Amino acid sequence: MSDTNERQQQILDAAAAVIIRLGYDKTTMRDIAEEAGASRRTVYLYFKGKEELFEALLYREYMHYAQTWLEQIEAGARGGTIGGFYRATFHAVNRHPLIAAMMRRDTRVVGNYLRKRNNLFAHMYSEVNTWGFFQALQAAGAIRQDIDAAVIVHIVEMLSYGQLTIADFKPLDQFPPYDAVMEALADIMDRALRPEDAPTGANSEAEKAIVRQITASARAQMEQIKQAREIRS
Repeated sequence: MSDTNERQQQILDAAAAVIIRLGYDKTTMRDIAEEAGASRRTVYLYFKGKEELFEALLYREYMHYAQTWLEQIEAGARGGTIGGFYRATFHAVNRHPLIAAMMRRDTRVVGNYLRKRNNLFAHMYSEVNTWGFFQALQAAGAIRQDIDAAVIVHIVEMLSYGQLTIADFKPLDQFPPYDAVMEALADIMDRALRPEDAPTGANSEAEKAIVRQITASARAQMEQIKQAREIRS
C-alpha cells in the first residue's frame, strides 16, 4: 500500500470511529483530523468535505461487508441454503457497525445524510434486485416454488428488519446469545422455505453459484456508482 493510500485509509478509519461515536451530523472535519492524528489541511487534501469523505467511507465499508458476507457463505456448513445466506448476512452486518446503522436508518449515526436527495445509500439499494435473487433461487430448486417470490421477499424482509431493530424495543441484557439466534433463524428459514426434496447437509454448489453471481453483480454496480459519483477510495 502506498503512503498516500495508507494515509487515506487512516483518515477513513478515523471517520468511521468518530461517526459511530458522535453521529454524522455532529462530526466535523476537525474531529476526524484529531482522531486521525492529522491536520485539517491534510484531511482536505484527500477529501473536499464531510459528505465526500462519508461516501468514500460508506463505499469502502460496503465492499468490506460484501467480502465478509461472501466468506461466511463459502465457509458455512450450509452456506448455500437460504437460511445460511441470511445467517451470513447478519454476521457480516454485526461486524460492520456503519452498514448496520445504514440498514437500520439509524438517525443518531447517519443523521441528515439519509435525507439528502440521491444519497449513496439510496442509490445503492435502488439497484438491489432482491426479487430477482429469490426467483433465481426458485429456478434452481433452492427454495419453494409454490409461494410467490414477492411474498417470500416480504416475509424475509420482515424477519430481517425485525432483527436489525429489535434493540429499539428490548434491552440488550435480555438477548439470548447471538450465535444461537442466528443458527435458529437459519434453521427456521430453511425448514419453511426449502422444498421438501431439497438436499440437506452438504452445500449446494448451484445455490452458492447464485450467491457468488449476486455478489459479483453488487460489487460491479457499486464500482459503477463510485465512478459516476467520483468517489475516492
